[in-house]
Amino acid sequence: MRLNLIAVIRQHQGISEKKQISEYTLLEKNLGITGDDGEELLEEIEKQFLVSFIGKDGTLRDSFELDKNQYIFHSEGFNLFEYFLSLFGKESEKVESITVGQLYEAVLRATRT
Repeated sequence: MRLNLIAVIRQHQGISEKKQISEYTLLEKNLGITGDDGEELLEEIEKQFLVSFIGKDGTLRDSFELDKNQYIFHSEGFNLFEYFLSLFGKESEKVESITVGQLYEAVLRATRT
């Protein structure tokens, strides 16, 4: 299934076979998957593997072991407020950088549809 997951990521995001993807590859930092693209990828994975990442509370927290107010992807676009916060070493969005391996584990934990 892990190779199938990597194939879905490649196909959905248009990532070349030349780019190495392993279980340690970070979705945002290494593959540039963020914001709406990340959400669409999760929807495609749910469809391909017949699972749902949405927990009983209506969030992704259980599947991805997230804390309250923690997210998987940064929002897209330039945010001036975020920029100024970053100058002072602060981050307003609490984003958990996830790897392909963690995504695979989330697929295993996800509710079967």
